[in-house]
Amino acid sequence: MHHVYGGSPSSYSSRMEPAKDRKHRSHLRRRAPASNVHITDNDIRDIFEPLSRHAQLTTRQLVAFGSRHPALTKARLGTLWHGTEGQRSHWLHRLNEDMLFANHLSVDDMHRLGSEAEALLRAKEIIPPGEWVANSRIGGNSAAPSRIFRLAHDHMASDIAIDIEIGARAASAPYRSHVDILQAAPPETRMQPKPLKIPVEVDGRQTFIEPDALFSICGRNYALETDKATESIKGVIVPKILAYREIVSAGIIDEHLGIDNLRVLFATTSETRMKNIMQELALIAKHGKSTMFGFRAEAGFGDFLKTPAPNGRLFHSPWKRVGHDDLILG
Repeated sequence: MHHVYGGSPSSYSSRMEPAKDRKHRSHLRRRAPASNVHITDNDIRDIFEPLSRHAQLTTRQLVAFGSRHPALTKARLGTLWHGTEGQRSHWLHRLNEDMLFANHLSVDDMHRLGSEAEALLRAKEIIPPGEWVANSRIGGNSAAPSRIFRLAHDHMASDIAIDIEIGARAASAPYRSHVDILQAAPPETRMQPKPLKIPVEVDGRQTFIEPDALFSICGRNYALETDKATESIKGVIVPKILAYREIVSAGIIDEHLGIDNLRVLFATTSETRMKNIMQELALIAKHGKSTMFGFRAEAGFGDFLKTPAPNGRLFHSPWKRVGHDDLILG
């Protein structure tokens, strides 16, 4: 039996609608169902909690992450978004409410955590209090004029991170999210506007490095860097590599995050691009070898609309290394 939160004691029931109403109703407009919305433990575990760690997740990502039948998760996403009769829902928000895609009819709905859901998670102590939780979400809020482009990058980061988390969960491997890591970090880190923005000095110049995602598997910490092959390797990627090497060698990760080890996963969209980045790392690393960085290239990483649903495969897949055997997260 599932617990319920909010609303009246009566059970939730759905209504079948006439075919003509279903045909012409836009998924961009809310409608009011006939009864109050009750929040179950499954809603919290499968929908609200992952959305507390990601700025937005698509329907297919949440369906893959959840433990319920896909049809049930999809139905609940609709119910939680539409809300109660005569009142707009604050459980979920859809990104296409304030960002209209030119091809919106083919774009999977992107869901964001609503204010009521966030308040419920805090009340039940599922997420800690403090603005740092929202400020450190994977694929954080992007601003114009590059918002659409940045959204594609954020989608890629969330897709890879969720896939790895699903794989770790299926293998019963101890997994810690970036929220878990930050909660154990020094208090001054959580007080920063962007807690995952790590200050570092590289070649005498003050800069910072901010991973696209951060997590831990079996006590080993991983930063994720997603690359859509739009940035200069020498101008952008190499400085990132140097910054990551410095925060580890100088013990900055211990001071800022309270961790004593870190590996970096670079995901990119082509084999050629990956090999070029690895060649640059070979020039930097001692004896042309490095265990710290893992690389994987898949054309699907860059397809914003047709990315396959996460299934845990990246947890078991090989990540190539420079001068060493492949890295397997599991």
